[in-house]
Amino acid sequence: MKYQSVIGLEIHAEMLTNSKVFCTCSAEFGGAENSRVCPRCSGLPGTLPVFNRGAAYLAARAGFALECTVNNYSAFDRKNYFYPDLPKAYQITQFTYPICTDGKINVGGRDIRINRIHIEEDAGKLVHDDYEGISMADYNRCGVPLIEIVTEPDIRTAEEARDFVEQIALRLKYAGVCDSRMEQGSLRVDVNISLMPYGSDVFGTRAEIKNLNSLKSIVRAIEYETERQSEILDRGGEVVQETRRYNDNRGMTNSLRSKEEAHDYRYFPEPDIPPVFLSDAEIAEIRNSMPEMPGKRLERYTNEYGLREEDARLLISDKSLSDFYDETVRIYPSYKPVANLVLVELLRLLNESEASADNLKFTPDALARTVKMADEGRISKNAAKDILKILFSSGGDPVYTAGERGFIMSDDEDDLAEIIDKVISENKDSVESYKAGNQKVFGFLMGQVVREAGKSANPKLAKDLLMKKIREVR
Repeated sequence: MKYQSVIGLEIHAEMLTNSKVFCTCSAEFGGAENSRVCPRCSGLPGTLPVFNRGAAYLAARAGFALECTVNNYSAFDRKNYFYPDLPKAYQITQFTYPICTDGKINVGGRDIRINRIHIEEDAGKLVHDDYEGISMADYNRCGVPLIEIVTEPDIRTAEEARDFVEQIALRLKYAGVCDSRMEQGSLRVDVNISLMPYGSDVFGTRAEIKNLNSLKSIVRAIEYETERQSEILDRGGEVVQETRRYNDNRGMTNSLRSKEEAHDYRYFPEPDIPPVFLSDAEIAEIRNSMPEMPGKRLERYTNEYGLREEDARLLISDKSLSDFYDETVRIYPSYKPVANLVLVELLRLLNESEASADNLKFTPDALARTVKMADEGRISKNAAKDILKILFSSGGDPVYTAGERGFIMSDDEDDLAEIIDKVISENKDSVESYKAGNQKVFGFLMGQVVREAGKSANPKLAKDLLMKKIREVR
């Protein structure tokens, strides 16, 4: 029998606050194990939490980024369960009154609904030593502020799930809510998946796959779990509701524990933290402070700047790179030439060095002046690439670099004519081949001229003069 996958996601995103959500410990990633903990976030008796209100503002920004309603009133609850990564044996979260509700993201022409966004504290991290057969707990992450984004079961394929998470991650980065570094665990995904026969509208029993931390893992885990559940149903068996873990090395899921229902967590209102109130004025201020989202930036790049859609999508996929491009064209609005240099040369340099556009050694102004020199014909397009490479490695002033390296193009016909005469005399066979109709040879001859003349040669002048000189050859 053929089955339709029914998929819902729970996306956990760590918010970019300086301190944790209920104490003053640093929320920065890393650090020596258990070095960023205090009596509050390590769950010692007698300690009281104090809410970091900055987390509410960031959660509201996430709500606007994901087209949700941001609520004036939200409140915290205790979610009770014992697990080694949560030392106080309960998690402070928002169950009954979340901060955001009723959002949506369009993926491939279909709206994927977002049920809610709520604030909660992160748990610690278990480090498993399979060789020794033990697990160790690092509580540095305990208390780092999270938002949990809970979708409706609207997703139908692994690819759709991947594209949805990719959009969420990008929007959260643009909104300044989360750095979305899945490899560091700042964005993690739980997948709820069940199967139903095609044509049916009755959902099957779901399994939850916990803590997926890459787009590739999301796709592979869904594909494996779809196959596993299909085989069970085809044998006439029943899928068990449970929590499973995906093993990336083996490409398979394993059972962790039976899946608890909401009542098993024994939620009750958190007695030590008052409700969170956001006034209409505060919500309006947060909404008005929101940056341009990726979709709007894509429209601007394609409709106003005339960029190809594939180039525009590549630009917006990296917010830092897109911001750098925006500042460059604000200084010098040569939209396509700047995009070409950024997407071809700068992106190649960034990939080769595994660097980020966040910490370049040159400014948008330097790139703008480089492109302007090329547009004005003061340097060649190839020289512009060479200047960018120099700026990338050591910074500096592009105009000075162009002069120092001999990149400023000369219009001196006498010097160029002398070089061309030399090239023609040294490559008589190639000249004859070209005159006999072999057009490809011209590129070789032009290359010899450029090699002799250097980057200061004006390509158009060199081309015109070379063709003239070849016609004069008898």
